Amino acid sequence: METSGNTKKILLLLISVSVILILIIIFSFLGFFKEQKKNIKQEVKTSVVSMSYKTTINGLTLTNLKPISVDVGKALRSEGSYFDFAVSSEVEDNSSIQYEIALIKDENSTISDDDIMVYLEKQNSGTYAKVEEPTTFSPIKKKSSLGSPAKSMVLDQVTVSSDQIDNYRLRIWVREGATISNPNDSYSVRVNVYGKAIE
Repeated sequence: METSGNTKKILLLLISVSVILILIIIFSFLGFFKEQKKNIKQEVKTSVVSMSYKTTINGLTLTNLKPISVDVGKALRSEGSYFDFAVSSEVEDNSSIQYEIALIKDENSTISDDDIMVYLEKQNSGTYAKVEEPTTFSPIKKKSSLGSPAKSMVLDQVTVSSDQIDNYRLRIWVREGATISNPNDSYSVRVNVYGKAIE
């Protein structure tokens, strides 16, 4: 009888010790993973870059084309001859955003890239100033490190370290001296912004 009682006591003691050890192991793991999760949250920086525009299409389409000079192209002001858009950046503390603006040609365009002039301006103190001189559409051969796709043209690359909004104006036209043999020729582009957070 006494042996049976001792066996029960030993068995209860073993079960109690096992339960305590299991609880200690469980709480240790929970504490470890909780700390890991906390550290990851502190290390990850999330920032956002986005583009906005007022028209229904994010780009330009050229139809009824006539070649024009660079000076005339840079001054185009009629509706539909330029495209205004804004790039907004929301930056987390101690990080920056690098973004680039890409011009993507519509595959149905029937004019050679060499005949299309591209001109991007950026607003500064209320007025637009050139980002670069007008140039022909020059597609990149492979996807860029920021995400612009192959065959797009990178118009500008910017690094920002605080929340800001950059306003841009894009113009495209047929270069002076180009030969347009088909009156139904057209050229369409859309604008996208690609970026990533950097530390």
